[in-house]
Amino acid sequence: MKIIKKSNLIHSISIKHKDIGFVPTMGALHQGHISLIKKSKEKSKKTIVSIFVNPKQFNKKKDFITYPNNLQNDLSICKKLKVDYVFIPNTQEIYRWNDKKILTPKINNIMEEKFRKGHLNGVLAVMSKFLSIVKCSKIYMGKKDYQQLNLIKNLIKLNKIKCSIVACKTIRMKNGGALSSRNLLLSNDALLVVGKVYRFLKLYKKNGGKLSLVRSELRKIGVKKIDYIKLINLLNFKEVKKISSNTNIFIAYYLNGVRLIDNL
Repeated sequence: MKIIKKSNLIHSISIKHKDIGFVPTMGALHQGHISLIKKSKEKSKKTIVSIFVNPKQFNKKKDFITYPNNLQNDLSICKKLKVDYVFIPNTQEIYRWNDKKILTPKINNIMEEKFRKGHLNGVLAVMSKFLSIVKCSKIYMGKKDYQQLNLIKNLIKLNKIKCSIVACKTIRMKNGGALSSRNLLLSNDALLVVGKVYRFLKLYKKNGGKLSLVRSELRKIGVKKIDYIKLINLLNFKEVKKISSNTNIFIAYYLNGVRLIDNL
């Protein structure tokens, strides 16, 4: 495993290989990230994992400052998984990279865009840089951040970039809750509530019902603040009122002041 900190070096390395799998992360690696890395190792000849906490996608400074950080543990995990290259740039290395102007897809004012102004623009900004720096054939991403995943797919399509997104299933705790780096900020009691939220939404999706009732039921199991609960058609990414085979239920909520998202 080689650790690379310079953008020009990882760029020159990546253009030498025809089949590179790229796993972009913000560190604090967990089983969800591990599943992405394993998938890349399985499907691609070489694997690059980036560890970069992107300041531009945090709409609150406090959230950026408190984001979990354990680089030595992350590197230990990558080494154990036999990752080929770990790219650990600083902010300057990413944003001073000179690349051609890139077209950005329209962001619908729903879900994350509505409640975290500037967040998705920050995601597009860093992914535009990564797509120019790291010449990969596949990017492995989880479905938990589905709106982000959809947007990056559109970014690649709009700019006709020769790269595909491999969307991987959300990895969950034993109680059903989605794994997240932010889970490190939660108490054991709060983690139990995360599982309860998942199981309740799973039951709701199976039986149908009114979203207004879902909010009141979630409050009963310990969720005090909810940003949104939406039914979204995955074919056009528009809000719908009824569940169908192409519909996911999306949620963003807070526990102990920590914002969590999930969809199923």
